[in-house]
Amino acid sequence: MVQPQFKESTIVIIDTGRRTITAGRGLHELLPAPTVVLQARVGLRASDASRFRQGDGMAVDGQLPSSSTPNPNSPPKGLRPSNYLVGQQLDEAIAAGEELEVWWPFEDGKIGDWVQAEALWKHVLFHRLHLRRTLNEFPVLLGLPKPLSIPSYELLAQLFFERFNVAAFSVNDRPVLQLFAANQISGIVVDIDDYSTDLSPVVEGELVREGFPSKSVSIGLQDCLRHLANVFSTNANIVNAISPSTNPLPQDALQATLLRLAEHIFNEGHVNPLAASAAPATAAVAAAEEDDASANLASILVAGKEKALIEASSKKKAAARGVAEREKEKERQALDLIDIEFEGLKLTLGKERHRMCEPLLDGEWVKMMIRQGLKDEMTTMVLPEAINFLLGSISDLRSRSAVCDAVQVTGKMSRVKTLTTALVSQLTFFVPRDPIDLGNPTNPMVPEIRKAFTPAKVPEYFANYRDTGDGFAGFLGASIVAKLTFNDPTGRFLSKADYAAKGPSAISELI
Repeated sequence: MVQPQFKESTIVIIDTGRRTITAGRGLHELLPAPTVVLQARVGLRASDASRFRQGDGMAVDGQLPSSSTPNPNSPPKGLRPSNYLVGQQLDEAIAAGEELEVWWPFEDGKIGDWVQAEALWKHVLFHRLHLRRTLNEFPVLLGLPKPLSIPSYELLAQLFFERFNVAAFSVNDRPVLQLFAANQISGIVVDIDDYSTDLSPVVEGELVREGFPSKSVSIGLQDCLRHLANVFSTNANIVNAISPSTNPLPQDALQATLLRLAEHIFNEGHVNPLAASAAPATAAVAAAEEDDASANLASILVAGKEKALIEASSKKKAAARGVAEREKEKERQALDLIDIEFEGLKLTLGKERHRMCEPLLDGEWVKMMIRQGLKDEMTTMVLPEAINFLLGSISDLRSRSAVCDAVQVTGKMSRVKTLTTALVSQLTFFVPRDPIDLGNPTNPMVPEIRKAFTPAKVPEYFANYRDTGDGFAGFLGASIVAKLTFNDPTGRFLSKADYAAKGPSAISELI
């Protein structure tokens, strides 16, 4: 059946991450950045929760709850999307200090609660994008963090066609969209969120389903920020500037301030994990030497040369000051010092700021967290180790090699522009065997250095994304796919007419 075609101005993109939703309407020659950036959370006032809570249950990924045992962390039964606070309403309630219960329905990478998901998507479509449900004129392309079950895809189709009245619907794997934004069809996507990191291998535009299709580790941006705050706490100059001995801060207030300092350094782009971690020894600044001790001052005075002596001495001191200033500047550069203003304070920071990414790359940090009982050994590992684990689960060697075509870091940590390069530099010993050795009967799990991982990122010619790093890569990739999909008579989407004729099961033909 020939599919309808849609005006680019009507196309809607919704990129749904674990904790953030980005959305926009309309595609143009220069693909626009998202106009909606929303925290993927919903809230319920405690008074309303107690009024509604008569039982418990939460539909996870389309499955009805199997137990009727009340769970205080689950939302009450019988709620409607309109019962939840979303977006600005929720932000204002939190800022006002109201007693709330807050949920993140996509936090595990799937759909934790369908009513909450509907509340978020409804808010995006009709309150933020100001679409009109009765017109049935807008096609939607939806990106999701992880694949769902077939029943869940059918529930999605039912939700978008029957509740939102969309004109057409397409659902895509978010890691594939993110990689498309970097002009790649094969590679591994490292999506770093606040509290977790998803690693997803992609081969020729499809998620690898064999073995472990993706790997999640419980390390994210917040771990990196807390680690940097702890690093700053060992710098006496920083601590004394923030909490002077004459007016010291309580320990919890000091730690909160150091955490805000870490956030400030991250947001200002002052972190470079490629910078050398060890600071060189302080350069000695040479002092100006006095005239030779054998100089006969008396004879100089008798000869009337005291004026020339004073002028020569002044020139020598000026030259010495110039040398000292140049040496001091060289020392600042060697120590990688920067001067910043933070909450009314002037601070000088050194190379310790570059240690922010250690939780993602340094195995010793992970071991320490596990020893202290702060992290679970089963879900916590550094990114190079996690990538090696993921590659080892892919038995097809051609697929394993294709995954190495690109490594893309997305999410909030992609603002650290050199993080991808730092990660790739640690993957040298994890490169899988080249497909040319497929006939070799030796153990295919043994790594060999035959090709290098290649860093991938959103190209500079996407003008609207130059300042966002790869944080909006999912939205950009979705825009690229939507531009091709909804303008193609044979496009990979489900139209309203097909849905009416075949029902929700029609979506399974596109998965």
